Amino acid sequence: MHSSPLTAQESAQTRASIFDSSPYVEAGYTADHLTNNAPNWHSQYLNLFLPLKAYGLLNVRAENVNRFALSDQSISFSYAYPFTFAVINVDGGYTANAEFLAKNSIGFAWNGKLPDGFGYTIGTTQRNYSDSLLNIYTFGVEKNAGQFRIAWTASISTIDKSQAEFANRAQLQWISEKNNRLGFTYSQGIEPSVVSVGNLNTIQTQYIQFDSLFWIINNVGITTELWHSKQGYYYQYNGGQLGLRISF
Repeated sequence: MHSSPLTAQESAQTRASIFDSSPYVEAGYTADHLTNNAPNWHSQYLNLFLPLKAYGLLNVRAENVNRFALSDQSISFSYAYPFTFAVINVDGGYTANAEFLAKNSIGFAWNGKLPDGFGYTIGTTQRNYSDSLLNIYTFGVEKNAGQFRIAWTASISTIDKSQAEFANRAQLQWISEKNNRLGFTYSQGIEPSVVSVGNLNTIQTQYIQFDSLFWIINNVGITTELWHSKQGYYYQYNGGQLGLRISF
């Protein structure tokens, strides 16, 4: 005996509210100041966020990235589909004439629901650089409590099937009833990083970030990020991001 299909109302009750949120477009700019006399970085981006209710969620991002006195242009996407007890996510990217970004990438993730506001994530990503192949495997847990979200993610990475290296990340986010947001991220460990053109390496890193979203009127918001990162003995950088988000 087959069960009856879910009605639209029942389907909406079982999926996360983000799938029913408003779509938006965001344009922004990032800048990084590096130590050790390294050239500064900057980028421009355009992001389209398109919730499709029961049909999932699509996010597309185009970027012009300037690092090491060179420029890369990339486009990336992520698509998420909601099930009753989980969300499956597929993401990918492509860079034309890649100098320091990955030429292409593909990733898959499973975001499972647990009782009492807990959840977990399992994921894998493969990035193909001009002279190296990077694989990343992740596992994370999270807790949603009222207006707060706490998450911890562990990652294992290998370059060209070399020895696996470990890193972890902790996040705290506050979301108001009007969808204004404040966030904090801290990560450390041995992670893959392009420290110079053609040099993808695993290095000891530390990273701290503060981010925010503030809606100045109903459909216009400002996004900001401030960060500091230490890239082993190569250099450190301080950076920030400013974006204009318009929902429709």
